Amino acid sequence: MKKRVLTVLLALAMMVGLVACGGGGGGGTSEAKSAAGTYHLDSMKSGDEEITMKEMSEIMGSEIIVAMELKDDNSFTLDWGVLEAGDNVSGTWKLDGDTLTLSAAGDSLDVTYDGKTIVLDVEGEILTFVKQ
Repeated sequence: MKKRVLTVLLALAMMVGLVACGGGGGGGTSEAKSAAGTYHLDSMKSGDEEITMKEMSEIMGSEIIVAMELKDDNSFTLDWGVLEAGDNVSGTWKLDGDTLTLSAAGDSLDVTYDGKTIVLDVEGEILTFVKQ
C-alpha cells in the first residue's frame, strides 16, 4: 500500500512540474466557455497502479482534494491542496474540439476533454479530473 501511495505522489509531482512549465495563451470561444468550471482530481494511474482520491484520502486519514478551476476568462488555477502546498499553478486554457490546452510559464500541455472530464496523460502518468 505504501508503494502505491508513493507511486501516486511521484506521479503528482511530475504533473506539477509539467503543468507549471506550461505557456501560450487561451482563446475565448463559446465552446471554450462551456468547459469553464471546477474539476476535482478523481483518480491517478501510473503503469498498472491506479488509485482514486477516495482511496488516497482513506490511506492518508483525511480528505484530499486537488482542484482545477477553468475560469470564463480562459485562465485556470490548479490547487494541489495539501499534496504540494504552495505549488499551485495558474495559467491560461483553450478548447479546440476535445483537446484542452493548458498553458503556464512558457509551455503548453494538451489534455483530453469530453465535456465532463479532463484527462492528463504524460508519459503514461494519467490523472483524471471530473467536473463538479
